[in-house]
Amino acid sequence: MRGRAVLLLIGIVAFSGACGGEDAGQAQRDASGDTAVAAQPDPGTSHDAHAPAGDVADDSAAHAHAGTGEARDLLPIMQKLGSDMAALTHGIMTEDTALVARSAEAIAHHAPIAPSDIDRIHAELGDAMAEFERLDEEVHEASVRLHEAVEGGAVDMEAVLSRLNEVQRGCVACHTLFRDRLRTNPRQ
Repeated sequence: MRGRAVLLLIGIVAFSGACGGEDAGQAQRDASGDTAVAAQPDPGTSHDAHAPAGDVADDSAAHAHAGTGEARDLLPIMQKLGSDMAALTHGIMTEDTALVARSAEAIAHHAPIAPSDIDRIHAELGDAMAEFERLDEEVHEASVRLHEAVEGGAVDMEAVLSRLNEVQRGCVACHTLFRDRLRTNPRQ
């Protein structure tokens, strides 16, 4: 199992770095500086909490890529997700089930995309927006299953690795199709 975890860590770090900006592989630290921690989402909100800009009153038009907390542009969300994925993998490798649980929760309940960035994404993708939303929802559902696999105490690491694989496959599929078109930072 450790061999799979090491391969996952290498893949995550390499993949996260490709998103650009801040060091996505660096986990956040608690006040003591000793333990990596993931952001805690507001459990009272759902992934489908926001509608696109200009369509707030129409709940049927809610975007799947809405999350919890304060809305942010896509790039900082992706950078934070990269950090959370690296922290989760570190937790798997060190058998720190509390870190795995916190990271999985942060991944499943990431911040929503700001309405202005949703408009930018829609303008860039046009008809391909439906595929972007489908992939986003697929990744979200996989991340929720990942979080559920670590809730409630005893953690089945094989189940966690399987769910993490689902999340990563969805991320790679979406990045392959859309990252270059949606990039707001220069390629490094």
